[in-house]
Amino acid sequence: MHLYKNFFRLLKHNKTGVIIYGCIFVAMVTLLFLTAGPGGDGAGEFKKSYDISYVDHDGSELSKGLIAFLSEGNHVQDLGDRSEAAILDLVFFGMSVYHMDIAPGFADSINRGEDGKISYTTSFDMSSTVFGIDNTVNSYIALYRDYKLMGYSDAEAVNAAAELLGSGTEIKVLAADPAAEQDSNEFVVFQLNQFFCYLVLGFLALGVGHTIIANNDENVGRRIEASPVSRKKISFTNTLGLVTTGVVIWLFFVAVNVIFGHDTRLFQEYWWVILINSFITMTVSCAIASLLTSFNINANSLAMVTNIVSLAMCFVCGVFVPQWLLGDGVLKAARFLPFYWSVYANNMTYPQSGVGFDLSRLLLSFLIQAVFAVVIALAAAFVKSSRLGKR
Repeated sequence: MHLYKNFFRLLKHNKTGVIIYGCIFVAMVTLLFLTAGPGGDGAGEFKKSYDISYVDHDGSELSKGLIAFLSEGNHVQDLGDRSEAAILDLVFFGMSVYHMDIAPGFADSINRGEDGKISYTTSFDMSSTVFGIDNTVNSYIALYRDYKLMGYSDAEAVNAAAELLGSGTEIKVLAADPAAEQDSNEFVVFQLNQFFCYLVLGFLALGVGHTIIANNDENVGRRIEASPVSRKKISFTNTLGLVTTGVVIWLFFVAVNVIFGHDTRLFQEYWWVILINSFITMTVSCAIASLLTSFNINANSLAMVTNIVSLAMCFVCGVFVPQWLLGDGVLKAARFLPFYWSVYANNMTYPQSGVGFDLSRLLLSFLIQAVFAVVIALAAAFVKSSRLGKR
């Protein structure tokens, strides 16, 4: 027990990494609320100039008229000559806030009374900008359909819809303020769970890792050899302290989810997914931190290696960049990394992520993460035993 208590005394003296990632967490929560917060009164006007792009596969009077209408007061760009990957890059980096993909036969489907909603791509989900543009596009299509039902020709319906909307369109959110705030909190909760991989690995590998390295110091080892305490016992204490810290961080994160998401659909329906997924992710991060600190490494090298490992995995696996924006080759490689399955499971809780909920795939992602945790932990134990055997 005294070794266990001493571990946390050392952790208190090696708290730099914990403070750093604590500040990152606070900054991340603040930024998410600032970017996802609903508008003051739920009203906005479609008067600001936006960067809009499109690919018109239809070439009809309706599609051309819609593009011409959006071109008034906005910067509209035809990306018909760009590849899908290039378009996704432009959207991700904000060079196009709203990209429309008009499918062949779009006008014919509208004229037949079928659903004609245009598919769009954006990296600013749930923002007032995207909401305003999308509602304007749908309003134009709805007016065109109404004029067609009144017997107007295609060209006449296009001109009439543009004329009616041309005086300025004011967009109002037809929802109560509490509902808008709930949607905002839901987005914040989803993004926090998405970033959990990065935060928990940083907390454990840097914050707790420095303590483990201090315990593994050569001078400390010589004092241990002169005492009745074995190296295996102190190694077990390090692992126990690492897991205990991981559980505390997980409980804190669960509390954050409850505070910000208790009244959201995401948490009410998928709270059990969030709890299980974050707990398994925490165990994987404990195993990774244990593996990194099992080598003969100093504090500076640990910080460098941790940043390389955590940032690389987070970018490749979809923590920072949505998985739907990553190429097929990147995703195939990411499947061999544990964070990919954590992000994939978390995406199932949020419809806007593009991943539908599937219980069998969810359980598979949990299983794969658990296997990663066991394999990495065994590798860490092997490295530690090898080092102990050489002394």
